[in-house]
Amino acid sequence: MRRILSRALLLSSLLLAIGLLYWVIQWFINLPYSGVQIITAKSIITMDEAQPRVEAVATQNGMIIGRGTLDELLQQWPESKQSHFPNQILTPGFIENHLHPAMAALLLPFEWITPFAWDLPNKSVPSTQGEENYRQRLRAIADSYHNKDDSEWLITWGFHSDFHGEMSRELLDQLVPDRPALVWHRSFHEIWLNSKALALGDISAEELESVHGVDIDNGHFYETGLELALVKFKNYVIKPGRFMDGMEQVVDVVHSGGITTIADMAAGMFDMTAEWWAMKWELDDRQTPFRTRLVPMVKRIGDVPGSPEAIAEAGALLEKGNDQLKYVKQVKLLADGAFYSLLMQMRNPGYLDGHSGEWLTPPAELEELASTYWKAGYQLHIHTNGDLGTDVVLSMINRLQTQWPREDHRTTLHHLGYIGPDQAEKIAALDVLVSANPYYLHTLGESYSQRGLGPQRARNIFRGRDLLDAGVSLSLHSDFCMAPAQPLKLAWVAVNREGAGGSVMAKEQQISVHEAMKAITIDAAYAIRMEDQVGSIEVGKFADFAILDEDPYQAPKNRLKDIPVWGTIYKGEVFPIETSQ
Repeated sequence: MRRILSRALLLSSLLLAIGLLYWVIQWFINLPYSGVQIITAKSIITMDEAQPRVEAVATQNGMIIGRGTLDELLQQWPESKQSHFPNQILTPGFIENHLHPAMAALLLPFEWITPFAWDLPNKSVPSTQGEENYRQRLRAIADSYHNKDDSEWLITWGFHSDFHGEMSRELLDQLVPDRPALVWHRSFHEIWLNSKALALGDISAEELESVHGVDIDNGHFYETGLELALVKFKNYVIKPGRFMDGMEQVVDVVHSGGITTIADMAAGMFDMTAEWWAMKWELDDRQTPFRTRLVPMVKRIGDVPGSPEAIAEAGALLEKGNDQLKYVKQVKLLADGAFYSLLMQMRNPGYLDGHSGEWLTPPAELEELASTYWKAGYQLHIHTNGDLGTDVVLSMINRLQTQWPREDHRTTLHHLGYIGPDQAEKIAALDVLVSANPYYLHTLGESYSQRGLGPQRARNIFRGRDLLDAGVSLSLHSDFCMAPAQPLKLAWVAVNREGAGGSVMAKEQQISVHEAMKAITIDAAYAIRMEDQVGSIEVGKFADFAILDEDPYQAPKNRLKDIPVWGTIYKGEVFPIETSQ
């Protein structure tokens, strides 16, 4: 018996040793190349005005150490390793300075019923338009759940009344009668629940009275009311296993867009600690081919937002992480409501049907929070969508700069769906930056011409030309899942201003291909204070590149969105996109 136990122990030890040896070998095999690497391609676009194109780039330990002709670099490093992309174009890795990994991780595993098609690495989603088509699609999904337990929630994302008709608790009860169901609006700022789901929330009359943005009879929670819903239904909606599956999909989505740096522009939107560990697990990995900068949401810092304790907590966050995943001295604030929901704050004459927009943060509270972090030296990123919302935010920034002057404050307005013709100059005068979502124009310009804004304002969604002519530093973002995380597609919208129906809107607001490329590289880096590290191919910066199958400067400008992304180079390592193999 002892001999058997002894042999079993010996075998176990041997297997453990083999396993450890295998792990060590794999670790060494997967170590990045530490010598000098010279990379050449059909063409290399640097986004550096001093030397717009080069023949070759030298990298070592993840950094760019040289650029120029191949002969020049070989003379300097004759023993270097060479990597050649004879049919591809290299650009700086794209910068996505407003994306929500946690929101995307939540939504990606759900059922998508969207007005326009999506081509994602892990699934393709067909276009669904028309009231009856939407309802048939939702019924079909409900029928496909017949083998699932009745307690399993059916959650869909992508509903928009302009394309799908009206939504209500009563209608959802008819379409999904047998299980809890939740319809998430395309904006993410609204949800509808059926009766079975609503009954699980145990929402008191006092809670309903204390929160604006709830129509309980219709099972409708929107803007500030959504916060109550997320508290009440969090355990049903945010399932840890499903959320981590979604975070894994986020990695594929980001990589497929040629993106090598992202900013989570509302870190902690659901739960600061849980999100940190989820991203630590999935994103803080050498095989994740992009870095993440975390910009925390002010209302999620501390028990009392803006308090001295909250400021101390924000400071402590800066000690966490490394280049792959870390917090930065920047914060996110919210002004007016969602553009997809027609809840942004608009100047007179307001909305065509007379309804009013919403404040995500009342102006007085917004200014109190902004002033606290402004005085503490934080860069402010402010979500604002309508021209009235922008007026309020610009007046606030003017007061902050007057009372507590700061150089290089880089306050950045995000989204900026619609501004008036006078506002670009005002933005420039305050040295304010803009990170815009041009995709609103593509998906909503034609629809909002008929409903909400009318043709004159709708055609001028995203005034890119006005902003650049005024001297504003402009970058483009997806706010994924509000737009595809495909910087070239965002550039295509900004350059062509083509709606989903094919019409070209406000051609005078088009920007050039070069301006659009800057807006997804060096100017996008500038908005998050990373222009010294990424955004152009220069010595001393990270060796991050997007590998394209066509030259964006030579392809017809209406084909920008169709240029295939072959893969990326991140810190000198090549990461092909699997579908392009």
